[in-house]
Amino acid sequence: MKIPGPDHPITIAKNPKRVRVSVGGEVIAETSHALTLKEAGYPAVQYIPRADANSDKLKRTDHSTYCPYKGDASYFSIV
Repeated sequence: MKIPGPDHPITIAKNPKRVRVSVGGEVIAETSHALTLKEAGYPAVQYIPRADANSDKLKRTDHSTYCPYKGDASYFSIV
């Protein structure tokens, strides 16, 4: 794995605000424990604990990716 540095900075910080994810008016996730990840020039991303998401509304996909800085990632779709 690569280590973030000046040429590719990555920061992770607790988001002080409450985060709510909703689709079509239905709340899929809500948390006050989100983490904000900022990576190089990419837009910030919110990471929400699985315990704060409605797993009945999520289905794991076959899609996966690898980042040399963050490792393996898997994805979910909203049912």
